[in-house]
Amino acid sequence: MIATLNFIRVPVIGLVLFVLAGLAWNASAGSKEKRQKQDASSASDSYMGLSGEELWSNNCLRCHNIRPPTMYSNAQWDVIVHHMRIRANITGQEQRAIVEFLKSSK
Repeated sequence: MIATLNFIRVPVIGLVLFVLAGLAWNASAGSKEKRQKQDASSASDSYMGLSGEELWSNNCLRCHNIRPPTMYSNAQWDVIVHHMRIRANITGQEQRAIVEFLKSSK
């Protein structure tokens, strides 16, 4: 009877180890996929090295006449560009670059 229990115990232990190894593999593959998705999203969130002025010209100038940067305070530019980020479908990184351009032009 003891020999029979040992015979059953070995496959069960092997099965448990196999399942644990599979879970570890899936966890590492999942984190790798997550890193790849994050890298892809940050690549799509990049503005391809364009300056804030170029981004402003490419996005804002299509609809708006140029306004003097001193027309609004820094806080107002933050709110305005954030609002236009949603309407013009620009990324957060592009928004920050445009705001920095507008603030530095004062």
